[in-house]
Amino acid sequence: MEETALNACFQCGECTAVCPMRRVSKFAPRSIIQEIQAESETMSAVEGAEASAVAAETAETVGTAGVAGAAGTAGAESKEWLWMCLLCGSCLMKCPQGVDFPQFILHAREEQGGALEELLPHRELSQITEIMSILERGVPTDFEGETDESSEIGFFPGCLAYFDLFMDVSGVNYKEIGDYSLKLLNKIGIEPRILPLKCCGHDILFQGKRETFERLVAFNKRKIKESGIKMLILNCAECYFTFKKYYKLEEEGVKVVHLAEILAENMHFIRRAMKEASEASVKSNGTKAVRVAYHDPCALKMLGVYEAPREVLRAVEGVEFVELPHARENALCCGVSGMLLCNDATKALRAFRLGEVREVKADVLVTTCVKCLSHFNCLKREQERLQQQKQGQAEEQSAEEEVRSSGGSSEYEFEICDLAVFLGRLLLAE
Repeated sequence: MEETALNACFQCGECTAVCPMRRVSKFAPRSIIQEIQAESETMSAVEGAEASAVAAETAETVGTAGVAGAAGTAGAESKEWLWMCLLCGSCLMKCPQGVDFPQFILHAREEQGGALEELLPHRELSQITEIMSILERGVPTDFEGETDESSEIGFFPGCLAYFDLFMDVSGVNYKEIGDYSLKLLNKIGIEPRILPLKCCGHDILFQGKRETFERLVAFNKRKIKESGIKMLILNCAECYFTFKKYYKLEEEGVKVVHLAEILAENMHFIRRAMKEASEASVKSNGTKAVRVAYHDPCALKMLGVYEAPREVLRAVEGVEFVELPHARENALCCGVSGMLLCNDATKALRAFRLGEVREVKADVLVTTCVKCLSHFNCLKREQERLQQQKQGQAEEQSAEEEVRSSGGSSEYEFEICDLAVFLGRLLLAE
C-alpha cells in the first residue's frame, strides 16, 4: 500500500475504538498510522545526504522504511504491532475515510518476508501448507455422503483432515463437519463433485507469505477450471472469504457460495427434513426450546454475510435464536487470525466473547469458522479442567470449605459447534 492511502486518515480514532486487540493490549491503529504519517512528513522535509541518513536510520529501526513506520505505544522497538493485528476488518468497516489498514498490514508483512516460524502457535499447519504448495496433490477429501463426479457443482471441505491430525481439541470432530456438510447438500438435492484442491492459502496470505499463496492459487484455479464446475460451495468461512475475494472465480464463470447461503436458498428442503426428523428431535430435546446464539466469524463479516446462517437457524423447529451483544458488523474476533496469535491477550478476547454467550443464556453457540470453533472449545475445555482441579482440592477441605470453594459446574455450560454439525445432528437424526 502506498503512503498516500494512509494519508487519508484524519485521526478520528474510530479504528482504535472498534479494534478488538485494543481491548486487551495497547495496540492502536490510529497511533501506528500517526507515526507513519510523521515519518513520511519528516522524510519529505529532508533533502540529499540528510534524507539518505534518515532513511537508513528508519530502515534499521522499523525494517520497512516508508511503509511500516514506528508503532508508538504498540511495540515500536520490536515491531510487535505488525503481527498483533488480527486483520479482522473492523477498522476498515468503521473508517469514514475508507483507509484500508488491514491491507497496509498485509503489505508490510510481505515486505518483511512473512512471519517467522517461531511466531506461529500452530506451525505444523503452516508447514504442511508450505509443503503442499510445491506438491501436485490436494488435501484429503474422504467424507460421507453422495457425490457426482460429473456435477457442475463443486464442494471443497477445506483442511479439515489436517485439523483432525494436529488440532487436539477435546470434543471437536473435524471430519464430522465435512460429513454433515455433504449430507446436508444431499438433503437439499445436491450431489456435488468434491474437489481435491490444496489449502485456499488464507493463513499463509495473512502471515505475509505471498509467493506461497500464489502457488496455491495457481494450482487451485487450474483444478477448478479443469473440473468445469459452475458453482463452488464451501463450508469454511475463511475458504469462502479467500476464494471469493482473492481468486476472482466469478470473473471466470464460477459462483462462490457458502454452505449457509445454499441452505438458506433451499429452505423448503430444510423444512421437509425438519418434519422427517421431528420425532427424533422431540425424543432428544423434549419440549424445551434450545437457545442458540451465532458467532459471526470475521471472514463472513468482511463480506457482509450475516443473514443466511441466522435464517437457517431460525427455521429449525425447537430453536430459540438469540443475538449476542456484539453481532453482525460489530461482532468480535476470536483472536486467532491467520494462525498467528494464541496467547493470553487473545485468550482474553475469547473469554469476553464466551462471557457474552453466557450472558444471553444460550445452550449452544454456533459458528461457521473452524478456527473460532477450535479456540472457543479449547478455552472452554481449559476452564473445565481448572474447575475439576479446583473441585479436587476442595474435597480435601472441610465440607463447609468445599461448598464455598468448589464453584459448582463449568463456567461455560453451553455447547460450541459448527453450523453443519448443529443442523446435521438435528435434521439428519436416524
